[in-house]
Amino acid sequence: MTATTIMSTDVVTLKADDTIAKALQLMCKHAVHNMPVLDNDGTFLGLFSLRRLSRELLPKAAKLDENSLLMHINFMPDGTDQLLKRLNKLGHKPVSSLLEKNNKLRVCNPDTMLPELLQLLFESPTSLPVIVVEGKKKKLVGMVSNWDVLTKLSVNLLSNKDDMPCVNAKEESKTDAE
Repeated sequence: MTATTIMSTDVVTLKADDTIAKALQLMCKHAVHNMPVLDNDGTFLGLFSLRRLSRELLPKAAKLDENSLLMHINFMPDGTDQLLKRLNKLGHKPVSSLLEKNNKLRVCNPDTMLPELLQLLFESPTSLPVIVVEGKKKKLVGMVSNWDVLTKLSVNLLSNKDDMPCVNAKEESKTDAE
């Protein structure tokens, strides 16, 4: 099994100059958490994610350093109005200003085998999907998430019921009882 047989290819994408507001509308419409950002030639530039956006919506004091997210921020009187102001301010910015950092992204090619894909997914510090690109120009061809792998493995398991020990054991028990 390779990335080609597992990946999602119906990926909704963004251009670097699309606004964050537009990205959020598309994310809601398509029920996705991550959207690849491409240049005009289809080259992968980065990933816009709800995870990264959520971090930007935190109060400024909570973003002072990487360890600040471990502290309790309940004392900060930050209501819905402040959150909406930050979101509105961010909404006009291009998605390119808020891409996931390269060290958090995992990239592979269409021929990457399942064990390596699983390792890439496991290594991802934030459960981001593996980006599948082709060629030196890094043309996006798809993405592989944990759900893609689980779905593909489940379908294969269910289609090979005869090979499943639990199913065979149940059938043998039924035969023994008769």
